[in-house]
Amino acid sequence: MTTLLLSALVLLQPLQMSTGFVRTIDRTDGIAVSQTASRRLSAPGKPDIWLVGVAHIGLKQYYSDIQSLLDGQDVVLFEGVRPRDGSGKPSKVDPKAPKQVYQTIGDFLGLDFQLADINYDHDNWLNSDLTLDELDKLNKKTSNGKPSQFDTIKQMLSPGSEQSKMLGTFFKTASPGVKEALKIFLVDKLAKVDTVLASFADPATINILLTARNQSISRTLDAELAKPNPPKSIAIFYGAAHQSDVKKTIVAKYGYHEVEQRWFTFATADRHKLDDAGRQFLKMFSTAKLF
Repeated sequence: MTTLLLSALVLLQPLQMSTGFVRTIDRTDGIAVSQTASRRLSAPGKPDIWLVGVAHIGLKQYYSDIQSLLDGQDVVLFEGVRPRDGSGKPSKVDPKAPKQVYQTIGDFLGLDFQLADINYDHDNWLNSDLTLDELDKLNKKTSNGKPSQFDTIKQMLSPGSEQSKMLGTFFKTASPGVKEALKIFLVDKLAKVDTVLASFADPATINILLTARNQSISRTLDAELAKPNPPKSIAIFYGAAHQSDVKKTIVAKYGYHEVEQRWFTFATADRHKLDDAGRQFLKMFSTAKLF
């Protein structure tokens, strides 16, 4: 169960890269606050570009604030792996349908699920992600048809997966202190999480999850910028793990520079609410080999 919890929590975190699209603030009252960044880039004669990093579970107000920022842009390029013949927009979350790992953990922690709170139903929102078929093709090429970490991650993220069911069963018996411990773990690790993905996933999986999908963003952005009448503003709405590499590409290729940043709080945790079981869980997590 420990390994399953660690794996699930790592997957849902918006992994922080070198330029810092995630931060954790420890307040003097014992409250830990985790935030993601949105950064506006500018270049002469070109549309403004907002890099909107996001956590996949968070407070309802968090998604409301991000929605307001996105709704103010002419074009939004968003993240969303989909079947080859499927719609580019994510399906509405059915509360009666089997839950994803994100939803299971979010429900336990009292946080919302991104796909439930964000409204993607806009004509100016474009899916710039790869399809599941394209990701599977990359996976087969790099794994030579053998079981891979990407296969495990895909299975874990499938609605109604065994991992999600196991977590749900565990959460039913967890104390309030354990709940707070898991929230503290979530916010604490964000300050050091830039090293987590490299220790958790092999280079081939990192290429599939981040590099190849970022290249898809770049191709879609190129097409928007090349239009005879390009939009005045473009938002790139992806998990924060993607944004550092995307920013580096935009700066190098088009000469953009950062002119504004905003921080949005997606989770808080109260260290005073820990009980003995919660403290034991934090100790167990802090000594796990994954970190």
